[in-house]
Amino acid sequence: MTDDRFAHPELSATPRAAIWVVGDSTVSGFDDNYYIPRQGWGEQLSRYLRADVYNLARSGASSKDFTTMPEYHTLLKGSADVPAMGRAGRDSYLLIGFGHNDQKTEEARFTDPNGDHLTAGSFAHSLYINYIRPARDAGVIPVVVTPIARLTDSNTAESYLSESGHITGDAVIGGRTYPGGNYAQAIRDMCATLDVPCIDLTRATIAMNITLGDDARWLHAFNGARAEGGRLIPTALDKTHTSSYGAKMHAWLIADLGRDVFAGCLKPGVSAPAHEHDFAAAINPDYVPVIYQPPTAVSASWPAFTDGQGHVWHGSVFGDIGDNSKALGGSFTAAIRGDALTLCVRDNCGKIAATTDGMIFYYTALPAGTPFTLTATATVNALFANNQVSFGLMARDDLYIDACVSATMGDYVAAGSRSQGAYNCFGRKSGELFNGPAATAVYGPGDTLKLHLAATADGFALRYGDNAPVSAGFDYALTSIDPEHVYVGFYAARNASVTFSDICLTTG
Repeated sequence: MTDDRFAHPELSATPRAAIWVVGDSTVSGFDDNYYIPRQGWGEQLSRYLRADVYNLARSGASSKDFTTMPEYHTLLKGSADVPAMGRAGRDSYLLIGFGHNDQKTEEARFTDPNGDHLTAGSFAHSLYINYIRPARDAGVIPVVVTPIARLTDSNTAESYLSESGHITGDAVIGGRTYPGGNYAQAIRDMCATLDVPCIDLTRATIAMNITLGDDARWLHAFNGARAEGGRLIPTALDKTHTSSYGAKMHAWLIADLGRDVFAGCLKPGVSAPAHEHDFAAAINPDYVPVIYQPPTAVSASWPAFTDGQGHVWHGSVFGDIGDNSKALGGSFTAAIRGDALTLCVRDNCGKIAATTDGMIFYYTALPAGTPFTLTATATVNALFANNQVSFGLMARDDLYIDACVSATMGDYVAAGSRSQGAYNCFGRKSGELFNGPAATAVYGPGDTLKLHLAATADGFALRYGDNAPVSAGFDYALTSIDPEHVYVGFYAARNASVTFSDICLTTG
């Protein structure tokens, strides 16, 4: 929630509006320790509008599952700090900023971009039933903001005719078809039909990104930085989430594009943010670069596991797991029964995501460049329908012992799947997550599958269950961070419980 003081003291006696804000991570606040932390546009609206802003946006929310969250209850009923929508006694608005997660091919979050506000299950219907109609009933003006574009690598107009511009194709996940469509256009059409104010941030951010060219990246968050030549160089660009500089820019766009809507509460004389004035303020002054040191000891907190061949594997929990306490707080467990090991992750901890990962990993360290083959049988005990859930075999360039590490550093390959089984293996190269081909076999609770990961002189060959073997694109050396070792083993991330058995590692 934000409540900045007025930029113009002479206006301090002017009645202020009340603005409630709902949306996803591109709108919400964060508490990051990144080099350039994330911040959504909802946090900067009061910079441009004379209003009390109640930012209830929630990272990860779609218009559908936000209704199950405490913030939605606060919107309707109020709290000690936030009046219920419509009970502020002045000009009132509800800004609605969903779309990124409505695209997610998950039962809990997906809404169909096709259909109008009367079509059950559609994006438009969700926006209308859950937000627009309640706002109008409460005497509040609903304003729908189309989602910001995700920055693309090529940053061309053509590149945004994709999921980055919120235009999706049909997807079949777990036997269910998730229809594709244009989410931003669904908002435009609905608002025209219902005579609801629409602020088209999708088109505005695409145009801005293209105009800025390479400089568009400075509107975004960076997870880390490396020391070079006496200064810090940002690393791990987050192409979805903005920095405070980007949040200011997008909040200014909303105020500028919506000046007719917000005519009574616009702050006069406020100009657009500028790189020379606002970028420096987005940098975390307390950030300390992570200098990688290979582990010199194994964790004392996880039981060593000896497989059927007598090979010993050691456990660790690391990566983007929230904080160090989560590594040993019960959300991750490892259970040994004979020559089988069950890894379990609960409470939405860990992830395989665009810029960061967090997992429980049982591993062995091999000299870099060692040819090896690792195989195992995986039995899926539980697997929550979430795109960041994953399990499988992995070979990686870096390892941390029971530590929260927010910035992804090393490269890896994984004989596993993500996005609910949509992809046949994946990897990370130079900090960028990439997917193998589409999977033809998708696995869930109760299924058993074979896993295969092999290192050769030409790269890596992977196989995930009954999907075709893959090697194309997995031809990079795992030596960018630790040139001496490669860490090989099996992992689980997010909400998954998997038993690994029949483990076999051969080298040479």
